[in-house]
Amino acid sequence: MGDGVRLAGGFALGIGALLIAFDVRHLGLRAYDLVAERSPGGGLDPRFTPDVLRVIVGTLGAAALAVTGVRVLAML
Repeated sequence: MGDGVRLAGGFALGIGALLIAFDVRHLGLRAYDLVAERSPGGGLDPRFTPDVLRVIVGTLGAAALAVTGVRVLAML
């Protein structure tokens, strides 16, 4: 039971991160605005653009899906 929840969580995390990375329905901009709103010290560094956020989140999403895939193969 715990393995299935872990697999589903990793899959959902990976898909969610890729949705932000590919900016589906402007989720990348919404995520950037949320980070900027909650950032201490009055905002973000000007070099940290929404595109940088999308690259970082896309990399993490692809890694999460890869780990989930390896776990599925290990279960077979």
